[in-house]
Amino acid sequence: MHKSLALRLLSPLLSSLLSSLLSSLLLLSILIIFSVSSGTLRLWAQAGNSGTVTADDVNVIARELWCPLCSGVRLDACELKACEQMKEMIAIKLEQGEDLDSIRAYFLDQYGPQILGEPPRQGFSWLAWILPIAAMVGGALLIWLRMKQMVRPATQGATISAQPGIGVSEEEAAKLREELKRYG
Repeated sequence: MHKSLALRLLSPLLSSLLSSLLSSLLLLSILIIFSVSSGTLRLWAQAGNSGTVTADDVNVIARELWCPLCSGVRLDACELKACEQMKEMIAIKLEQGEDLDSIRAYFLDQYGPQILGEPPRQGFSWLAWILPIAAMVGGALLIWLRMKQMVRPATQGATISAQPGIGVSEEEAAKLREELKRYG
């Protein structure tokens, strides 16, 4: 009898919990299907428009290249005529079906490694990648050693003596020795 009463009391709670769980799963599956299908639709649209290159397609590649004439300006943000011509070349190469790596290699051959906006990871240029990290590690090590030295406890056999020239009288040195014995 008690089981049936408990079951009658708990059944609405279990029912609402089950329905909220099912609705959450349904919503999650709809979101997954939508995200997968939108990515698929976008790829399908790009494949269907393979002959048409948009400014967004050009800017995706132009964001990875830097203006060879301006200092620190990406190709997609530069307004020089030379950069406009470079963007037109990217569009032509995209229409010909070239991929990102081949376009990047073309501009690397034409303008050198500065077009990539970062030093190449080979030869002497590795120092540009390694030195900042080495400086940070060295600085952290130096700070750690200095902090360790500052926190080091006083040695057990520390003695204080009045030395000429340091401004400590014999009376002050005796008082300091007494306090060191008491607390040290």
